[in-house]
Amino acid sequence: MRRLRPCLVCGRLTRNASRCDTDQAAWQQRQDQLRGSAHQRGYGQPWRKVAAAAVAAHRQTHGQWCPGWGVPAHPASDLTADHITPKAAGGTDDPRNIQVLCRGCNSRKRNRPST
Repeated sequence: MRRLRPCLVCGRLTRNASRCDTDQAAWQQRQDQLRGSAHQRGYGQPWRKVAAAAVAAHRQTHGQWCPGWGVPAHPASDLTADHITPKAAGGTDDPRNIQVLCRGCNSRKRNRPST
């Protein structure tokens, strides 16, 4: 069990790592506003269609297997579409720039380009 710590904002004791629930919610809301919505970042309906098609094609060919990113290939039911070259680095939604990874590998890759 975590020990109590003072919230960085208000000083109330909390079991959270840095902020009480109220201040953490406010901080997260500010971060979300700065980041922008999925649509604002270029992940609207066109991306969702391309992503769904990529995952469906991958499942039809490879089943429920993640090719792995930084780890060997492994079974995975939580497959997601990922940009080979991240959008932040100039990547596009072209199907040739899409790969399929499980959520864990997609998170591990973050915004780094695939090699």
